[in-house]
Amino acid sequence: MRISWKKEPVSDAIVYDRQDFPSHAVIAAIASQVWLLLMFLGALLAASLVWFFKSGDSMPAKMTLWFFKMAIVGLIGSFALHELAHAMMLKRIEAVTHIAIDRTAWRISIVPRGTMTARQVVNVAIIGPVSCVAVGSALWISNLDISLAWWYLAHGIFLLPFFGDGRNFYNGLRGHGGSSFGQ
Repeated sequence: MRISWKKEPVSDAIVYDRQDFPSHAVIAAIASQVWLLLMFLGALLAASLVWFFKSGDSMPAKMTLWFFKMAIVGLIGSFALHELAHAMMLKRIEAVTHIAIDRTAWRISIVPRGTMTARQVVNVAIIGPVSCVAVGSALWISNLDISLAWWYLAHGIFLLPFFGDGRNFYNGLRGHGGSSFGQ
């Protein structure tokens, strides 16, 4: 039995052929979602560097660099890994003809066009959150950076049924999904 991944069609998505899907497009889409945060942090860094050169006080610059690390490695990095894991899994499924990057004001999603078996739906749904949880666990266990670990570990919540990955995961386990998508 073949099932689809999503119930609703994608409206303002950028659609790529499955084999030509560029990984950098995911990172660019995620960074463009948080551009205002990055601009704010850039201005804050500039101000803190001016403060440092005038006063010799490096604490504001250190704090701003910590915020940058959280925004880039934590926020953007974890979501890029999450969505790239979905995309890389989808590129391996021949019945998926195209992969779209769907952007709304609050989220970025990788949306396949084509059909998948229930098992494929389950695998694609869990690979994003599980890849992030694996990185978060490695960061935690190695004690490299506990604060960054939380950004990645938090992706486990996306397997709850009220998130897209969770809905797809449970629909796949039940052996059904939405209507045919992108056909």
